[in-house]
Amino acid sequence: MAQLSAEQVIELARIAGFQLDVSRAGAVAVRLSSVLADLDAIDDEVLAGAEPSSVFVPVGGEQDRDG
Repeated sequence: MAQLSAEQVIELARIAGFQLDVSRAGAVAVRLSSVLADLDAIDDEVLAGAEPSSVFVPVGGEQDRDG
């Protein structure tokens, strides 16, 4: 997978209603590229068997903040 550029991140942020400066966009691009590479490494067969979810629950380490 190709690395995201700072310019791509700036454009994505703009579309989402955010404004990023170039230095911050560069840092975000590196982190997003890493996340995308990790997701790309997941075997397609594993993903094919996963049920879609509209609710996300933290996995370990985070406790319910309301109680």
